[in-house]
Amino acid sequence: ESFSDFLTRFRYIKKILSLDAEVINDIRQQMKKIEDSKMNLENREEILSLLKKEVEKEKENIEFSIKAKKSIINKIDSQKGVRLKSLKELEQSSQEIKNIIERIYKQREEDSKKASQKEIPTITLKPKKGILALPIQGKLISGYGRQKNTEFNTYTFNSGIDISTPLGQVVRAAGSGEVIYTGNIKGYGQIIIIDHGGRVTTLYAHLSRILVDIEDKVKKEQVIGQVGDSGGVSSPRLHFEVRVEGKPTDPMNWL
Repeated sequence: ESFSDFLTRFRYIKKILSLDAEVINDIRQQMKKIEDSKMNLENREEILSLLKKEVEKEKENIEFSIKAKKSIINKIDSQKGVRLKSLKELEQSSQEIKNIIERIYKQREEDSKKASQKEIPTITLKPKKGILALPIQGKLISGYGRQKNTEFNTYTFNSGIDISTPLGQVVRAAGSGEVIYTGNIKGYGQIIIIDHGGRVTTLYAHLSRILVDIEDKVKKEQVIGQVGDSGGVSSPRLHFEVRVEGKPTDPMNWL
């Protein structure tokens, strides 16, 4: 082999090596691109996994919120149902009280008529400030007449006034008179009814104790009972009514 042939072969080998280097470099660049793409995919997968977890967590929060709201709505509906039932009972009980008073008046008139053998005319008192005294000191929580329940967006009629006061607080007679009824009425709890003459009666409800008996004569501001929470009320209070011929009137016109 001549030196010329050797140089020719050397040039070929050098060229081949140069081409191999380029190929290797290309392969390295391609591998780097593949690695970069792989890393990008892994990062994307990680991001997608995190997003998926966040979506699932948000879904759980929404489902929990929906359940909580449904529970609240069901509770409100249940409370509203109980409240409306209680109000219906109060309306029926108010009519029952009117009937009780009318029966007592009728019986008294019949007894008086038999005793005197003649009909005795009845006089009905008219409302006048100061005739009666407030039976207890406390916070007025509900007035007489049409009342709006903001919680349930309903209207009710209160046949008296409601005064919040501590459990066991003494209740005094609003005026002199005779006890014509004591007992338990649905929605009212333990009650006392006092006749003051002139077809005027006062009613004291939600008592814990009754300290007088039927036919007892009482004086104005005499202790007759104690405040309670009977009749299904949520806290101790006195429900006070003034009735004329058995029908409720605004107590504030008499106090």
